[in-house]
Amino acid sequence: MDNPNVIVIIIASGAAVLAAAFAGLSWWNARQTTFHHVLADIRKDYLSPQMHYAVKTLWQFYREHQENFVERYEEIRQEDEKRISSLEERQRVEAERSTLHYQRRLVSHFYQYVAALYANNKRLLRGIVFRTWTEEDLRIIPNIIIPIQIKLGQVIQTPPLQPVDEHNLPDSLSVLYRLYADSK
Repeated sequence: MDNPNVIVIIIASGAAVLAAAFAGLSWWNARQTTFHHVLADIRKDYLSPQMHYAVKTLWQFYREHQENFVERYEEIRQEDEKRISSLEERQRVEAERSTLHYQRRLVSHFYQYVAALYANNKRLLRGIVFRTWTEEDLRIIPNIIIPIQIKLGQVIQTPPLQPVDEHNLPDSLSVLYRLYADSK
């Protein structure tokens, strides 16, 4: 250790390790702060009157038609589609906003976004997400959203999706279901 170059190399290496550790910690902190801001914005969307109305409408529909709610949903969707297609162009968007299908899309896409964030950042977001949305909030996913999504897949997509159990869902729905399952 009499060689000053060795001492400089050791000190420089130690400084580089500390700098890398500090950079990693700073990156992690910045990422966590970013997710807090994103989730705060998402929470505002969730608390909006429009989302409240959509969630309330879906649960009310589910309770009223529990035995055959998926089939009844599809009937209503088709009726609305015919009714809206007969309207003048300028009236269609406003009419679309009032449909059960639009309410379902609003809630479904909201939770798909939350699920995608969660799936890609489980370690970071687990505590935050489940303090914000409890199992009770997320119960809409397996009870309403997924059964309707499967039916829509059968009706709209080519080739149609086949009914599946919760362990054999298409990727887009398995991420959504995982958000609910992890909330338990």
